[in-house]
Amino acid sequence: MAVGSANSATATSVLDVASIVSGLMQVESQPLTKLDAKISAVNTKVSAMGSFMSKVSALQTALDKLADSTQFNTLGTTNSNSNLLSVAATSGASAGSLAVQVKQSALPQQTLLGGFTSATALVSSTAGSFNLKNSATGAVVGVDVTSATTLTDLAALVTASSAGVTASVVQQTDSSYALLLSSKSVGAAQAFSTDFTPTGGTATVLTGSTVSTPQAASDAAIRVNGIDYTRSSNTFTNILPGVTLTLQQSVSAADWASASTATVAVTNTNANAASAINGLVSAYNGVYSLYKSLTRSDQDAALRGPLSGDQTLSNFMDRVRNLIDAGVQDGAGRTVHLYDAGVTTSNDGTLKVDSAKLNTALTGTLGSILATGAHVGSTTRSNSLDQFVANAQRAGGILADSNSSKQALIKDYNDQKAALNVKLLSMKARYTAQYAKLDAMLTSMQQTSTALTGALASLTASTKND
Repeated sequence: MAVGSANSATATSVLDVASIVSGLMQVESQPLTKLDAKISAVNTKVSAMGSFMSKVSALQTALDKLADSTQFNTLGTTNSNSNLLSVAATSGASAGSLAVQVKQSALPQQTLLGGFTSATALVSSTAGSFNLKNSATGAVVGVDVTSATTLTDLAALVTASSAGVTASVVQQTDSSYALLLSSKSVGAAQAFSTDFTPTGGTATVLTGSTVSTPQAASDAAIRVNGIDYTRSSNTFTNILPGVTLTLQQSVSAADWASASTATVAVTNTNANAASAINGLVSAYNGVYSLYKSLTRSDQDAALRGPLSGDQTLSNFMDRVRNLIDAGVQDGAGRTVHLYDAGVTTSNDGTLKVDSAKLNTALTGTLGSILATGAHVGSTTRSNSLDQFVANAQRAGGILADSNSSKQALIKDYNDQKAALNVKLLSMKARYTAQYAKLDAMLTSMQQTSTALTGALASLTASTKND
């Protein structure tokens, strides 16, 4: 028991009450320290489970990608002369090769009305109608002209009309201007002719003008594998199903035999499928490697994994591996085991991919299964690995429940802490009151003792003097 000294709380105190109560509370608080240690240990497990579930989520993404058949119905194209033409293939295209010769590209008609001295030159001395006639349909569109209409005015009137022709003023020489007429669309059906009909007169040409057609309207013409095809535009479809060819260069009938050739091919590509399989392997390895680290067993606690002995993770990984071993399956009952497709197990338990063997498998049944919709471990999604992994992460699932139980345990420990803290506060108050009372009593006794000692000393001294 501490007694009064130079270190006492006050000069008159016999006991250091604060120190005594502090020492007692340290002992009484030991259960609180143990609860903190338990909470810290469970928090470590919750954090570890969170990291594991993050890896499982990545595995889920890889499985969903593998089950998406749309990305495996892809085709690749090759083109020996992309400057001449382009090639595009839709998902329904048929694989094949085409030898293409471009005989003629589809062109608009260009007609030149020359003989004018300036852009503001008058086009006629009399009023009338400047007519544009479609050569295929015979339809005529007339543009009203007056004696004040200039070449620039006429260009604007033609372009604004419904004739399907654009017009612009071009300067051919320093003192020679012309009206350039171009059909707005390509193809032979866009050919047109022009004339000027004065009011009350007969059709002729504009006063003093000359008419020439340096470029005739023409359809596109190509030869594919020896067969001729024509189109009114520069786009060709329905030659090879699902394949579109678009001419990129202007080619005239006079020079088509020189360099206007290309070889194009449409082929099935395994790039997306190989990427999906490799993605699955990578995601699985991420899950498995973390699982081994988290569940590591070792006599040295410092080396032991935070989830060592956790049967939940072991059960989960066993199920995942069993479903992977069951192979890739489709609704028709076809199965390809991944080890037959070049996916094998390394010595450390992770998976590895033999790319050459995988690509070979993808050109056969495995590629066909993926293109029609497949699942790992079952013919249906409900019993597949992708569904198992999805369920494991949801409320009620094997992983989600395990994490929830740990979080519930932390809540229980915190509730115990809260109750214990209330108890400790009451206990501290009781100890403080008890030892303060004892201190007061001892202090009083000490004061009495001091007084008696002084009285006795005085009596002794008095007796001696007598």
